[in-house]
Amino acid sequence: MDARSNRAGGIMSVQRPTTEVETAVQLRVPRGEAGSLQDGVRAVLASIDAVRQVTVHDIGTVRPDAFDLYVDATARVELAAENPAMTLADGFGVVTVDRCEVR
Repeated sequence: MDARSNRAGGIMSVQRPTTEVETAVQLRVPRGEAGSLQDGVRAVLASIDAVRQVTVHDIGTVRPDAFDLYVDATARVELAAENPAMTLADGFGVVTVDRCEVR
């Protein structure tokens, strides 16, 4: 862990090291959001607290329902978590994590 002090405010900030993973996930992307489907996938993954950066590589199957689009996607994700697969799986809108490989 990397600890840095904020001398002006005397506040201590702890930054968790990040891990980069290649993942295949199934997500619920809300309908009616502005932007592309790729933007929607990126937004769902980026909304997870531990996630620092998302690059969507591929959009697979898309299954619509009344409120959401169920999307199979692959992405490279940088996140600060001890267990990246579990952290992604616990994210709102994530249905399943089919693959999560550390890079």
